[in-house]
Amino acid sequence: MIAIWHWLLQVSGVDDEASKWYAFWSGFGADFGEGAILLSIVGLYRRHKCQSCWRPALKSGLGRVEGTHYETCHKHTNKTDHEALKELHKLRHPQLHEHLNREGA
Repeated sequence: MIAIWHWLLQVSGVDDEASKWYAFWSGFGADFGEGAILLSIVGLYRRHKCQSCWRPALKSGLGRVEGTHYETCHKHTNKTDHEALKELHKLRHPQLHEHLNREGA
């Protein structure tokens, strides 16, 4: 059990090299910044994509689909695509669809 503990300390970089936290921040801890960059790229992609064709689009090019939380690119901002997305929204998110389309809202 102690061998596993020492191995974990060595692999994670917490083992006392030059100072208490030097090995951690120069090794394993340095990956936090890379992870933050990757997660921000994923978040931006998910925020700026067309719900109809699933490709990235600029924020200014997205059009809201009335009665849903969906947004479409300029190529899919037409009545036919919006009606299809409303039906899809009704099937996938029935409670949210009911909440967004209630009378008097």
